[in-house]
Amino acid sequence: MLLEIDKAEYNYRQGFHLHPISFEVEPGTFMVLLGPNGSGKSTLFSLINGTRKPAAGFVHINGREISSYPGKQRAKMMGMVPQTSSINFDYTVGELVSMGRYPYQGFLPYESGEDKKIIDRILGRLDLEVYRDRSIRSLSGGEYQRVLLARVLVQQTEILLLDEPGNHLDLKHQTMLLGLLREEVRSGKTVVAVLHDLNQALHYADQGVLLDGGRCIALGKPCEILTPDMIKQVFEVTLKEYRSDDGSVIFGLGGEDT
Repeated sequence: MLLEIDKAEYNYRQGFHLHPISFEVEPGTFMVLLGPNGSGKSTLFSLINGTRKPAAGFVHINGREISSYPGKQRAKMMGMVPQTSSINFDYTVGELVSMGRYPYQGFLPYESGEDKKIIDRILGRLDLEVYRDRSIRSLSGGEYQRVLLARVLVQQTEILLLDEPGNHLDLKHQTMLLGLLREEVRSGKTVVAVLHDLNQALHYADQGVLLDGGRCIALGKPCEILTPDMIKQVFEVTLKEYRSDDGSVIFGLGGEDT
């Protein structure tokens, strides 16, 4: 399922302008949106997930504008984990996760045997089985984030969209989450995520879009676009490039900022 951004741009009344941007995300690709605060990542993410419509240009899935798909059909193709989500009802974890099966149910929500198998499997993968009957109001921020991820995974979509998915997660669960997303990509699914951690982008992503001031500064493999010079230009910080035992690049503090 091909995701295509074609000369998409967006304007805010306050004056920020996301300039025209074009790229494709092939099936089986982990794409990251990178850049400092205010660079346009969240705006671009909102165009991709359809919560905002481009002022010009298009966002297509399989050659068709995403807004033209009926709601349930789009929910079968694309699932999203937002950066923040507030739910006012006192659902249990199991109830909230099961809502991800809504696109496959009829007028009256009914969990089939297949629905239950999928929910059980995802709860197990995310270490959430013991939380099934817990109120979502009793969860920590990290636990709640994992529940939102479980809800989108039970949707069984071809495209997964995540806005800072490691937000609130400890190191163990960040690693588990990103490893799980790599598994989804290996199975042929497409992941588009907003990330702040450059080392995570280098280690897990296949492609990256680097934004600054509402413009696409660089597009390509993270190891090619995240150079010390580019990082200093865009993020205004000096990082030193290290090599791990396996030869991969790791960025850390070092050197003098001149």
